[in-house]
Amino acid sequence: MNPFFSIVIPTYNRAYILPKAIESVIKQTFENWELVIIDDGSTDNTQAIVESYNDLRIKYLKQENKERSAARNNGIRHSSGTYICFLDSDDYFLPERLQTFYNELSLRNFPKAVFYTSICFDKDGVIEKREENPNIFGNMLEYVVYNVIGNPQVCIHKSILDTFTFDESLNISEDMELWVRIIAAGNDMIYLDYANVIAGENQFRSISYESGNSARRMLKVLRLIFSKNHPGNKISKLLKNYIISSNYYTQSKYFIYHNNKRNAILMLIYSIFTQLNNHQNKHKLLLIFKLIKVRKNKCNTLLDLTGG
Repeated sequence: MNPFFSIVIPTYNRAYILPKAIESVIKQTFENWELVIIDDGSTDNTQAIVESYNDLRIKYLKQENKERSAARNNGIRHSSGTYICFLDSDDYFLPERLQTFYNELSLRNFPKAVFYTSICFDKDGVIEKREENPNIFGNMLEYVVYNVIGNPQVCIHKSILDTFTFDESLNISEDMELWVRIIAAGNDMIYLDYANVIAGENQFRSISYESGNSARRMLKVLRLIFSKNHPGNKISKLLKNYIISSNYYTQSKYFIYHNNKRNAILMLIYSIFTQLNNHQNKHKLLLIFKLIKVRKNKCNTLLDLTGG
């Protein structure tokens, strides 16, 4: 008998933290599942860790390093469940996660749809639920580019993922891009008011001003989604401008942190002119004037003014 749920975990050199994710699946109160672990070319002892679990429901496959979108697609191909859930190697499920989904799916006669829940954060052992933004748009297409719905939040009928796969050229916001294509094709995406998946420290972070400019990479994804030949082009111009403007503003914070006055000012100007009626534009103009006056190597003293 095929499993009802397939849980796909892509992992790369996470042997030190992977057991918590694996054991959270093993401890599920709903037992008709398979766990598909795709090792994306790890050089640590990931394989030994996985093989230490004596559970026939666990599949392990190793591929050459192709990053997480390719790993998830590989996991989907090797899944035999009716519905697919995703879990990252630094996340974990609470014991009732799969039973909750099964109960809700049963009430709806097991539709071919996407379901998603809220999520909690594990901050040094303190569990905090993230409050979901209300859908003020009246449609899911615009909501998924405005609100973060990460892979660990979802449960998807396998037939949908047989048609739609992750874009393997993307290594950031690849989930959002996939949701846009799925919804634009007429598939339902249904919210369930539960929060029984826990995101570890590396998940759903805002941009880190100390590391790479992830907002810059995110901008490339947004331009793809809003491009002429992508289904996301249906999104309203007003929302597109708001999201792009917000991205430029986020990039300005990165450059302020790194004392790059020229690029910080440039990003603020882009942000203002992308959405001229943004309520934050007066604040951004003030920040530009302050950046002009401040010494280049003291830019990050203004970071508090950005809300960052």
